[in-house]
Parts: sequence; structure tokens; C-alpha cells
Amino acid sequence: MGLVLIATGISLFYAKINNKAVFDAVVKWWPLVFVLLGLEVLILSCWGKDNSSPVKYDLFSIFIILVVVFCGLGLYGLDSIGVTGKISNYLTSQEYRIRTNPSEMAVGPGVNKLVINAPFHNLKIQTCESTKISSYSYAYARAESEEEAQKLVSKGTQVVSNTTGKTQYISFKLPAAVDVRTDEHIISIPQDIDVELHDGNMVQIYANKLENNWKITGSGDLQVFLPHQADLTIRAVVNESCSLDGSVTWQETETTRKNGDSYDTKKLAQVKLGTGTHSMDIVLENGNLSVNQL
Repeated sequence: MGLVLIATGISLFYAKINNKAVFDAVVKWWPLVFVLLGLEVLILSCWGKDNSSPVKYDLFSIFIILVVVFCGLGLYGLDSIGVTGKISNYLTSQEYRIRTNPSEMAVGPGVNKLVINAPFHNLKIQTCESTKISSYSYAYARAESEEEAQKLVSKGTQVVSNTTGKTQYISFKLPAAVDVRTDEHIISIPQDIDVELHDGNMVQIYANKLENNWKITGSGDLQVFLPHQADLTIRAVVNESCSLDGSVTWQETETTRKNGDSYDTKKLAQVKLGTGTHSMDIVLENGNLSVNQL
């Protein structure tokens, strides 16, 4: 045991001075513990014979030896299935928040409606005067350096588009890299194309100018930011527990709808801005709704 302690102390001291990864060294050289323990037992046994004081083992000593053996076998098993490699990677890396490079895609010819299937993470939608759809995202990546994290993020969530007739469908492909976690996605869309948004979880909409109609369904919080001169009628259907907030004045009614053997109470609310030329229909199963005029 003394030899093991001495060898461990020297190894840790060397790793500290040379800034080496201690965990990697332990995983790589742990079988030497058995070699050192065996040498110590042999040395003490031989020394004990010469001095008429043989080494004796009680039940506690045997228990400690069994614990060491089974711990070694357990460590070998974890190493063989890759667990120690993952632990080592976690200890020697850190998490970076990286912004991806922006990407663009064209709106198909004749397209007059965008159908967006929202991702599981936060989504920001901005309207712009451009005729193209552009996007970028923020993601957390665990890596040993920021450069390596940037490479991992390039495998992050991607926007996928396909067109059917006059409708263009936008969806999000989840990250291919295990150590990448997308935090937020920002997408800019033309302001004169109608929009349907489905399955939003945490969505913010920034409309610089409104020349289109919206249909939004989701199960999380929704924040809408509109220009002061917006010409829009907003109709919302939310659960009774959901709050209707923002700088606009909501006109609320209440209705009861049967759902199986129970009754779900829904709130119906409406806001008319300007002459209400365009429309925004919102259905939220859960979460809160906030509409603000800037």
C-alpha cells in the first residue's frame, strides 16, 4: 500500500507541474496499482521470513484486497464500453455559446404562403423587405477550444425547405453532433407572404411591417412585437389559465367546450389595430400570449 501511495503522489505532482490531464493518466495506467500492490506483498513476505515476522492477513485486509480487485475490474469494464472516454472528454472540455454563420434560401416562384414547423428550442421570426429567407442560430457546444466548438456547431440545427404548389414548407433538422445543443434559432422571412406557424414552444415574432396574414398554433409562450402603425386584427383562443399581456387592449369573451367527459374552458380574445385589414389567428394550448406595439 505504501508503494501505491508513493507512486500516486509522484504521478499527481508530475501532472500538476506539467499541466497534464490526471484523469487520462489514471485511466491509462491504473493496472499498475495491482503490480505495485503485488510487489509490496512479495517484498514484505520475503522481509518477514528473514526477520521471523511473517506477513499476516486478517478479514479486513482480505476485504480491502477484494474491493481493489473488483474496482479495477469495474474500471476496466467502463473503459471497454467508452464511459471513461466520455468522462475524460467532459473533464477536459468546456461549453461555448456559438453563433452559426447565416444562410439564405430563395422563396419559390409563385409561393404566397410559408408553413413553418417550429423547432423544440426558442424561435425568433423577423419580417423583412428581402425576397429571400435567411437564418442563423445560437448553439452550445462542448469542446476543448472555441475553434473546435465552432466546427461542431457547423453540424447543428439546419433549416430544411420544400415547396408544394404555392406553399413553401420550412422545418428544422436537429443537430447531428452529440455535443451540440441548439439554444435559439432566428429566421427572417419576406413581409408580404402569408405565414402558418405550427407547434411553437417558445416563439418571438418581430414584424417590422405587416403586409400578410398569420395563423399560429402552439403549446408554449408567444410574444408578438408589432409596428405602431399596424393594420391588423388579432384573434386568440387560449386556455383559461393563460394570460393575455402586452401593450394592446384585449377584448375577452369566454366559452366552454366539451372534451370527452370533461369540460375545457377557453378564452376568446380579440384586438383590432388600425382598420384591421390583415389578420393574425392564434391558438395556444398552453403558455402565455403577449402582444406589444413598438
